[in-house]
Amino acid sequence: MKVLHLFCYRCSSIVSIIFFCITNLFISISSGFGQSPYKTDTVKIRQIFVETDTVNRQKSDTTDLEFNKNGIDFNKEYSNGVSYTEGDIPSFWRSYILDPVRLALKYEVAYKVKSPDEIKKNRFSFRLEYSKLLFNKISLQVDTKISTYLKDDHRTRRSTFWINDYPNEANVSFGGRTPQAYLQTSFQKTSIRAGIQTLAWGESDIASITDEISPMDYREPLNLNLDELRVGQLMLTVDQYSPFGYWSGFFIPYPEFNRYPKKGSGYYYDPYNGSVDYQMETQNENFFEYGIRWKKTFGKSDVSIIGASLINNDYASRMITPTLITQRKQRYSVAGVTFNYAIDNFLVKGEAAIKSPKVYNDSSFQIVKKNNLDAYLGVDYSPNSTFTLSLEAVNYHVINWNDKIQGVPEDNYMMIISFSKLFMHDNLSVNWITMYNGPYTNFFNLFTTSYKWNDHVTLYFDFLIPISNNINSGLNIYRDQKQVAFKIQYQF
Repeated sequence: MKVLHLFCYRCSSIVSIIFFCITNLFISISSGFGQSPYKTDTVKIRQIFVETDTVNRQKSDTTDLEFNKNGIDFNKEYSNGVSYTEGDIPSFWRSYILDPVRLALKYEVAYKVKSPDEIKKNRFSFRLEYSKLLFNKISLQVDTKISTYLKDDHRTRRSTFWINDYPNEANVSFGGRTPQAYLQTSFQKTSIRAGIQTLAWGESDIASITDEISPMDYREPLNLNLDELRVGQLMLTVDQYSPFGYWSGFFIPYPEFNRYPKKGSGYYYDPYNGSVDYQMETQNENFFEYGIRWKKTFGKSDVSIIGASLINNDYASRMITPTLITQRKQRYSVAGVTFNYAIDNFLVKGEAAIKSPKVYNDSSFQIVKKNNLDAYLGVDYSPNSTFTLSLEAVNYHVINWNDKIQGVPEDNYMMIISFSKLFMHDNLSVNWITMYNGPYTNFFNLFTTSYKWNDHVTLYFDFLIPISNNINSGLNIYRDQKQVAFKIQYQF
């Protein structure tokens, strides 16, 4: 009843909220609004992850598009369900506004069921996706989302607004993300993209082994979907297709960093209880990132080799005084390999990477540098197109580890089991995932469903159960966050 009461109480402000979102949408496309890209804004473990990633790779791999001089694909059925012929050229409004735009409105509510029970999510979001071929040579891609966090949402922080010179406090916050806003052009066997993008080079759906290029938005700390967590960055990417394989390269002039809950929000955690100040160190260096990948396909299998020079997605920290910690940007290199091998209904996949050097802290909170060897192995079993069972194993290993390193074990490992099943002509999706993490034992369980009511309305229901009794576990601070969540999305 508490959820229903809150929903009804906020209905009167829906119109103003949506108006605010639309007004600010077109000024929100900046690197400060980064997170994950993809057409499906939900946690569909395993199958949906793989399908979404495949769709986006196919998009970026497409070089031979057939358009007429007006930029119209006559073989395509547009988002409004209309297809065109050579003699039926759409108007400017339809060609540049209606057909390339895809809009979605979503309301989310999540409720923590363990005492003290409380609402954890209470938010509206407005999403715009835009895809348009310009001048018959350049494609513009935009994916941006604005959210309004209402009272009791964990992202809400008390804000002061001035109306006619009179300040008023309100329990409401606004935020946005733009994972994609770039231009792409292709010629012969080469594709170039420039603008805000995310980039995923790994095979695991949950672990970050070679997939460390895009930082993560951990302001939603109980979200396991890496596609939704990636932060968009300004970058240049080049894809080259050759008889010897598929080459990819990237250059990032101004790297972004992982984002964490802000002070005043529900999941904010300060181990020092406000007694320590943070200060950035002065560094007169170039901090751009770059890397290259070679990938070769053999039938239904493939292998890739990766090399990159990156800036750590978290700042390296060291204590100067008991009340002052300085932070600095830390460069490291990655050399890795990934593979997929298909055998009948099984898909075996894996990746491994050496990262040199990674930074840690000792007992006096000074910087210690060590090399890492991280590895992942997974098996997917799909007897048909509607069911997938997955098993995964991950290990993060610190080379030459010693007991002076604080808070990080020599081997941090995970075991993951999950399944996904489609029902009712693929309109109903049911997914379950269980993750075990050691040596500081904890479990994370997540059940998600989605039901496509019609072409415009989709309903979602999630249930998550974190389990942890070890104080050294990173999941320990969320051990009482057993939640149920409901979402409704209208897309047009």
